[in-house]
Amino acid sequence: MDAVEYCPRCDTENSRDATVCRACGSALRSGTMVMAVAHVSSRPQVSIRVVRADGGPESLVRMQRDTLTCGQQADIALNDDPFIMPVQARFFFSGARLAIEDVGGANGVFVRLRNERELPAGGELRLGRQRLVLEPIPAAALGPGGTQVWGSPDPGYRLRLIQLLEGGLRGAAYPLKDGDNLLGREQGDIAFPTDGFVSGRHALLQVRGDRLMVRDVGSSNGTFIRLAGPTFVDNGDHFLIGRQLLRVEIQPVVA
Repeated sequence: MDAVEYCPRCDTENSRDATVCRACGSALRSGTMVMAVAHVSSRPQVSIRVVRADGGPESLVRMQRDTLTCGQQADIALNDDPFIMPVQARFFFSGARLAIEDVGGANGVFVRLRNERELPAGGELRLGRQRLVLEPIPAAALGPGGTQVWGSPDPGYRLRLIQLLEGGLRGAAYPLKDGDNLLGREQGDIAFPTDGFVSGRHALLQVRGDRLMVRDVGSSNGTFIRLAGPTFVDNGDHFLIGRQLLRVEIQPVVA
């Protein structure tokens, strides 16, 4: 079987030597997506709506140039959020399509899930006030004949979520069983009863061997995955940067 690579945006299977996804066009390699030149008249009109975390009035910023940056000292100034770098994210055109990349690192940039997506080892989720990173769990050591060397029997967990606290400290660990794992506030295999931003039933995590698929199940505030590289943006996409929610509005060019 030929080597394959799965798209970080839509999970479509691609050949290993592909550089962009054959289904959605997202970059399959980390690094900076090429800013391909396209005639300005062929580009859509782009506006970024900033939804304030404190419930204050929204602001709308029109993209006037080839790029638009977001951060404490950027085109879209998010200067009241200590979790955001001076320049955290960059919107730019790759040909006639809009793309985004995280240029600040640190706490990252997260995209809201529209469809089921794979979360790779080391990938991060955000739901409500929770920030969770996926880690593999090594199989228990076995002695001759497959007997347990030490400790209790291996329950078969191969993946776990680690809660990340402010300052990067590690919090609780949540092993994930094979099959479905429901996350929520009021019910689920993993519950966050004190987080009012998590819905009663929020997200479904399905373990398939050593792969984890994530799907939002109709939550109010959404389930977000951290960007691992540049990716194309569609109309209505939502991004979390620090505590700020950005909604992208794209109006196609009328011929």
